Amino acid sequence: MGRSMLILVAGFMIITGVITNSNNRRAMMLPQKSAQNISEAQAKNSAVSMIKMAIEKITIDNEWDGEISDVSALPGTASLELYDSESSSYPEGISVGQGGWDEYKVLLYSEATYENYTAVIEVMMRRDSYSKYSYFSDEERSSLLGNSEIYFYSSDVISGPIHTNGTFRMSGTPTFYGHVSSPNNWESRNLFGDNPDFRSTTDFNSPERPLPTQTQINDLKSAATATGLTFTNQIDVTFQDDGSVSISEYDEAAEVWLPAEEYDATEHNGIISTTKKASVKGTVSGPLTLHSEDDIEIMGDLEYYDDPRNNEVSADLLGLVSEKDVILDKDAHTYKGSADVNLHASIMAMGTSFRVENYSSGGYRGKINLLGGIIQKNRGPVGTFGGFFGDTGFSKNYEYDTRLRYSIPPYFPRESVFSILSWKDRVIVKN
Repeated sequence: MGRSMLILVAGFMIITGVITNSNNRRAMMLPQKSAQNISEAQAKNSAVSMIKMAIEKITIDNEWDGEISDVSALPGTASLELYDSESSSYPEGISVGQGGWDEYKVLLYSEATYENYTAVIEVMMRRDSYSKYSYFSDEERSSLLGNSEIYFYSSDVISGPIHTNGTFRMSGTPTFYGHVSSPNNWESRNLFGDNPDFRSTTDFNSPERPLPTQTQINDLKSAATATGLTFTNQIDVTFQDDGSVSISEYDEAAEVWLPAEEYDATEHNGIISTTKKASVKGTVSGPLTLHSEDDIEIMGDLEYYDDPRNNEVSADLLGLVSEKDVILDKDAHTYKGSADVNLHASIMAMGTSFRVENYSSGGYRGKINLLGGIIQKNRGPVGTFGGFFGDTGFSKNYEYDTRLRYSIPPYFPRESVFSILSWKDRVIVKN
């Protein structure tokens, strides 16, 4: 019994000694560890400050391409350089991301050192195309309806990112599967019961994102003038599934439509531009953009030959850019004999709206099956629902083309602000 007690006491004393020793070593290491943590944090903070300064500069001036080296207010040393597609060299090991370099991407590379720690941050940014949106408006009021408010309703299901510089208005429980942004909180139509279903992220404190400037539109027109197809008459465009396009011009003096001419895909860079109105329909094969300084009227179905929902690497892509309105003809749904109309395109109406001709008369015509997106100054009407005389026009079935996150119709206008594609940081310890 006595021996057992002796062994237990001795064992306890040994364990206590080991714990005490360990605690002593830990106590000695704590100041050193704390100092290391502080040094590492100082390096990281300086690198982040450099990135923030650069983002502020490039937000004010999209063409800023300088460097930052005067950082006397920061601890240690720090520097930042901007790289783009024209840089002669790049930091080792950087990742450009999907699609490689293009003229709209920039890399902000920040490096900061404090004592034995160096923090490196790489931020890849890009001026996105407006085609990335499934829905975009400058204002959620209709200029055609006396500046009246237009709502998202319970039957509306929207996928892909959407933005307005105005105020989204909700009635019932519309569903949003993509990022929703606006400088303003959404407003309810009814006192109770309106509860939009946001399945992704939201930002109701977003900065305004202005529509393209005339300079950006001029870039598109210049590309058409260089190696595209340009016209000064009203044109009727029919896309063909072999990649060619049939175009007829209207002779205003003779008041007749001229015989159509066929243009092979190899004869142009994918851009068709006219100073007058353009009408369009057909099957799209390859990347194409149709631009008009006037209205664009959709006369029938616009469909991709190689549907990206069946083939995710489809190269078929269409942009419609009107400096006025994009109008869906009242009889467009009869082009292929069905009640619905299929539109595969990213549609931009800078002057006013995407709208349906005679939307408030003639009864219900069917669905607009949109694969792509709509960008417009003011939200335009496509139909009326629940009125005394019944439904008119079209209902909406809008589906986002996920390729538009990265793929862009030829020379489709770009935003003036940059979006962050990736943010990578690492810390290097120098002994």
